[in-house]
Amino acid sequence: MLSVLLQWVLAMGGLALDTYGIGGRPVDIGTDWQVVELREPLSCHTGNPRLLLYLRNLEALGIERREMVDAVPRVLPPGSIAAIAYDKAGSRYPLTHTGYSFFRGMPGLVLERDDVPRGTTFFRLELRAVRPLEDVVVIWLDSLGTARPDG
Repeated sequence: MLSVLLQWVLAMGGLALDTYGIGGRPVDIGTDWQVVELREPLSCHTGNPRLLLYLRNLEALGIERREMVDAVPRVLPPGSIAAIAYDKAGSRYPLTHTGYSFFRGMPGLVLERDDVPRGTTFFRLELRAVRPLEDVVVIWLDSLGTARPDG
């Protein structure tokens, strides 16, 4: 599935997807801060990285697929999820939940930050949500990075 998303993103203007650094399995996100396992550090080449969190289990949120475009923003309004990326020195870079993305029947939450110094590398990523989220696919987007296949 992530490989298909990678192909779509590349076809839509050459944005690069860094799924290589984030574990390939979906994760459950709780209401307390939790660390997301990284396979390798996440790179920021542009200064405005995005984190996409695709929700695979809408039933747990009480959302029907046919109503997801309206229901997801109502059930999870902006600010419903938070992320903090940490560089090697331990500096914190909070990412803000600013919007939504819908791809092939899967709704996603978009978290972003637009003032990260170019070339910053993150070695730790933490997430928390206002309500538990099950079976979430986590994708790191950076528009000038090199494309890396999920694997």
